[in-house]
Amino acid sequence: MKHIDLTTTVEKALKKYPFLIKFFEERNMYCKTCKGKKHETLFGAATYYGLDPEKFLEDIKNYIKEHEKLKKV
Repeated sequence: MKHIDLTTTVEKALKKYPFLIKFFEERNMYCKTCKGKKHETLFGAATYYGLDPEKFLEDIKNYIKEHEKLKKV
């Protein structure tokens, strides 16, 4: 998870953490089907949807942590 930041593309984030699809969809962000995911960064996606990029990244990291914690149980 340390390799994910605001410059990470949506596509790379989804490849590394496929379960993030649910995170995006819960926010009405249908990034899986967007053609721009190859070049769109997490920063760009956040600002496009009117979200604070730093908070958005923090939420993604927390979502990943929770998912990985549940996976271990």
